[in-house]
Amino acid sequence: MPIRSALLLVAFAATAPAAELDPATRVKKDLAILAGDDFQGRGLKTKGLVKAGEYIAQAFRDSGLKPAFDNGSYFQPFNAYGSVKLVNPISLGFRTAAGRAEFDYGKTFMATEASGPGKVSAGVVFVGYGITVPEKKYDDYAGVDVKGKIVLVLRRMPRADAKENRFDDADAPYQSLESKIENAAQHGASGVLFVSDRGSAAKTDPLITADRTRGLYFDGPVFHVKRAVANDLLGRRSLDKIEEGIDTTLKPNSFAIDGVTCVAEVTVDRPTYPTRNVVGVLPGAGPLANETVVIGAHYDHLGFGDEGGSMAKKEEKGKLPHYGADDNASGTSGVLELARRYGAMKNRKGRRLVFVCFSGEEQGLFGSKFYAKNPPFPLKDTVFMINLDMVGRMVPQEDKTVGNRKRDRLVVYGTGTAEGLDKLVTDTNAKFDMKLLRVPGGVGPSDHTSFYRQKVPVLFLFTGTHKDYHKPTDTPDKINVPGLLKIADLVQAYTDYFATAPERLKYVATKGGGDDPTDTTPRVSRFNIPRLQFAPDNYGEDGGVLVGSVTAGGPADKAGMKEGDLIVEIGGKPVKNMTGYMAVMGGHKPDVPVEIVMMRKDKKVKVTATPSK
Repeated sequence: MPIRSALLLVAFAATAPAAELDPATRVKKDLAILAGDDFQGRGLKTKGLVKAGEYIAQAFRDSGLKPAFDNGSYFQPFNAYGSVKLVNPISLGFRTAAGRAEFDYGKTFMATEASGPGKVSAGVVFVGYGITVPEKKYDDYAGVDVKGKIVLVLRRMPRADAKENRFDDADAPYQSLESKIENAAQHGASGVLFVSDRGSAAKTDPLITADRTRGLYFDGPVFHVKRAVANDLLGRRSLDKIEEGIDTTLKPNSFAIDGVTCVAEVTVDRPTYPTRNVVGVLPGAGPLANETVVIGAHYDHLGFGDEGGSMAKKEEKGKLPHYGADDNASGTSGVLELARRYGAMKNRKGRRLVFVCFSGEEQGLFGSKFYAKNPPFPLKDTVFMINLDMVGRMVPQEDKTVGNRKRDRLVVYGTGTAEGLDKLVTDTNAKFDMKLLRVPGGVGPSDHTSFYRQKVPVLFLFTGTHKDYHKPTDTPDKINVPGLLKIADLVQAYTDYFATAPERLKYVATKGGGDDPTDTTPRVSRFNIPRLQFAPDNYGEDGGVLVGSVTAGGPADKAGMKEGDLIVEIGGKPVKNMTGYMAVMGGHKPDVPVEIVMMRKDKKVKVTATPSK
């Protein structure tokens, strides 16, 4: 167990100011305080999260950063939401001149966690794919009035499965469920009915799970309906023909569905928690001064494990602090270290640097979403965002590209989100000699996603999951401080470039965008696929998926999977890497047994696991 943080605070009070300490000592200080008992796991319900925010603001102040807001405050307040529960009554029906139709919950429609509570009785407007793309002068909402109406929206984008002339190559973020929900809200809709496009419906037209919209919020019902329901709504019109017409012409075909009233009700238990981001600024100087580079990390965690997301034993949840030293006191400490370094620079030239510690990440990226919607400096002038999340467990690993010499391993997400970015990452690494595991996509379960969806290029640095992930055992003594400082040095090298390069890198939309069934970008946590509950240990590499730590009592553990096993096949389909693993597991259902083939040392082993939600 870690030393009590009260004693640590007394000890550190007698030391020199942070600026006079060596980097390792000040990072250890930050880690010990942020991940100490007094800060109670920095959960949304805890006073410890408030204290953590105060600590970060004082560190920004001491580093010479200016408050980001006109009232002279470092704090950006907002509301985060706890784990959502959908409870009865939940209903969906339509009224026409011919009578009323009721639909079966869970069979023909599904409520989602984006739903707000209440009843809605309103007309229905079909709005195609529900997107507005100014760059292509394409707007599904043009010419229709949806204020107070329920909108029927196709998932994904026109021509999503076409090999050539894809509509969404440069506009992938518009197809996410989040973007479509926001667009409906901006146009005054009172409810949203999603329906799968032909590609995502496939043969069985599966309903998305309720948690597919976790972290999103709408004032009315947000349902997913089967295509058969949509066709009932459309009457004599054929959804297939309407969709084919839009895909062929790339022209919207939106219209009010005459004579139909939708009656929907959803009941939601959604606790609300007031919290705040902490934002400090170093002004720029010279011709680039009005542009911005954001360096961020989330500082919240799970509190005592009773707010959702805990991987602890049942008897530990609600009782033991989940210290979150790696997740994400490590990233927060990295941001504070970089703030001190840049704050000490005199007469610095280049773009404005904005340092942000986000809250509400664990429950749904609430802080970064709020920042992206309410930025203190315009996002159109934000040239780049660097995100640090779980950067405290760097380990050396054999690298076959350099003759199996061991190099420090680092996972880098977002390498495909700007032109020339992958080469920049490669060139910068020449100095640091790391084994970089690259993921091109800009969508993932951390705060960079909120910026990528606003067309800001991103990088997300991550050292991997481990057996202490989301448990009370994630303590400061297990942090690799030299490795964390090496990552801080790397981020400083990136930042120096992004802050001073005459030309900003051009944003690139990577494949997917958040609602593409073919988007198999590996996730760190909060999987939207059935889970085996183990930590993979070879992100970005081919040859199979290496099993790291296995959660006690989880599906992998019960099936007999062990650390060091190499997964090569699931349900008869080959698994070459994490991308393939995500794709294969995405095709399976939770609570349904599946055969898994692994290599255990030099022997092939078969087990049967029953994945959980």
